[in-house]
Amino acid sequence: MRPRYLLLVADREAVAPATARIATRTGLAVTHSAHGFAVLTNEACNCIAIDPDAVVIGTLFPSQGPARAATALSEAERAHLSRHGFAALLDAWWGGYVGVRSRGGRTEILRDPSGALPCYRAEQDGLKLFASDVALLEAASGHGYPVAWDGLGRTLYSAGLPAPDTALAGIGDLRAGDIVMLDGAAEKTATGWSPWAFADPRDEEDSAATAERLRRVVERCVAGWASLYQHPLLSLSGGLDSSIVAACLSGARPGAECLTLYTDDAAGDERTFAQLVCDAVGLPLSESRYDLDAVDLSRPLGAHLPRPAGRVEAQPYEVAHRALARQIGADAFFTGNGGDNVFGYSQSAAALADRALYEGPGAGAFATLRDVCRQTGAGPLRVTRAAMRLARQPQGYRWKPNQRFLHPDLVASLADTPLSHPWLDAPASALPGKAAHIAALVRAQLTLESDRSQMLPVVNPLLSQPIMEACLAIPSWRWREGGRDRAMARTAFANRLPSAIIERRVKGTPDPFCGEIVQRKRAEVRARLLDGQLAYHRILDPGAIEETLRPGRPTTGEENVRLLELANVEAWLGARSSRPSGADTAPSPSIVG
Repeated sequence: MRPRYLLLVADREAVAPATARIATRTGLAVTHSAHGFAVLTNEACNCIAIDPDAVVIGTLFPSQGPARAATALSEAERAHLSRHGFAALLDAWWGGYVGVRSRGGRTEILRDPSGALPCYRAEQDGLKLFASDVALLEAASGHGYPVAWDGLGRTLYSAGLPAPDTALAGIGDLRAGDIVMLDGAAEKTATGWSPWAFADPRDEEDSAATAERLRRVVERCVAGWASLYQHPLLSLSGGLDSSIVAACLSGARPGAECLTLYTDDAAGDERTFAQLVCDAVGLPLSESRYDLDAVDLSRPLGAHLPRPAGRVEAQPYEVAHRALARQIGADAFFTGNGGDNVFGYSQSAAALADRALYEGPGAGAFATLRDVCRQTGAGPLRVTRAAMRLARQPQGYRWKPNQRFLHPDLVASLADTPLSHPWLDAPASALPGKAAHIAALVRAQLTLESDRSQMLPVVNPLLSQPIMEACLAIPSWRWREGGRDRAMARTAFANRLPSAIIERRVKGTPDPFCGEIVQRKRAEVRARLLDGQLAYHRILDPGAIEETLRPGRPTTGEENVRLLELANVEAWLGARSSRPSGADTAPSPSIVG
């Protein structure tokens, strides 16, 4: 069962009568009531009291001591958190949670930096609602939420940038690490956790010590999450990141099992590597084929979310996971999602720019130049010139929009809209490689809720707060040592995984399957996009779609990816328009899929 919660915020006179009414409508239990707020949860969601006016909703692990989730806090722990607030919570605890505290008539709400527990929001008759899912907001308010066409356009344009608004009118999103402060009708949002607080290069220890520290942090976080479940199912690609999670799971939860998917094209068939990992760590492996017959362009991924998420080609992936989970009695899905993001994956010259700016030209910068050349295959002159360009750029990371197939009028209307996020606001001393590393963490935030999260919890342990903090402290050039991407992660788990996995330079991809879908279903994709709601509302450029999908014209990999994303958005819109308003619950796990 996935954790579900509903937080009601208003003055005491408004909260009390609403709480009982909404508890009846949602089937949730009232687990805490305080001055100005009330918390309702299901059996899978913890509500941990700090004091009468402060609680933590969700899963909480201590930063020190055994990696076991807390169900209650000691008197000393409660006193410390009550006195020092969210700063102490972020310093001494981690997990997937939402913190709530009421002080002097003001209520403050923090979403943890990993974003592991969703936090969507709405308002109803002066009552502010925060919830784990849209279905609870609909049930609490008694009505559905229409599509916000301007919000949907921004979502498609902004290329995965988390934003406070969504594609449903009236529903917002509290971003990971943010604190919202509510004082009557007044509202203010602040950054509670910033990655820049951990981004100063920690270069005083040697690579072996850095790798050992990273290994301990990763093992501890995976073990913590694994302690919540008896029979997790891990998505195993055979790549480095999911293999690291497999190695950690095997020690923490021997009852885990793995699933790998493969395409008919050799580029997407990693069964050999996945089996190598499972043989080495002692976990059973199941295999499933990316089946074109499982693709239905009318069926959306992310129908339960307030913004479209996913692409059509993931349908067989989701179906296979749900089917195997039912077969083996799994109680959670684990992934290696976010590994590239936290482990500093890069194909740019940013590591050289960082080291030259931090240390100046010398032996260290020359070693990094050699590493980048070895990894990318580019020559030293080309890498040096690229590093110089990066070093001269303004501090921070410039988020690039995705204008492909969008209507020119929409693109023009958004041209001056800043693509901003608190984590992208870099200090004056920021290094370009670290800014790109942090941007990768931002990019991971909207990938956390897959379709199968409606059935069971989906755990992305590599995005845990302690792992993010540990990885941010590692200089960008350390991640490229030896001409290898994610070098510190490879070194950290060199003794836990087969050398064939540690030394892999090329990862498999389902991209050929994307091409097969577009090729086989070209007419249907074309019809759905040209005759659909995106085109009607002038979000899509019909001329660009027609030209790309005209008979006989081959499509590129990037075009295929975007087309399948847009086809899923069209299906998402269809699901929203046919959805009964005020649905009380999310779809039953028994009928999902």
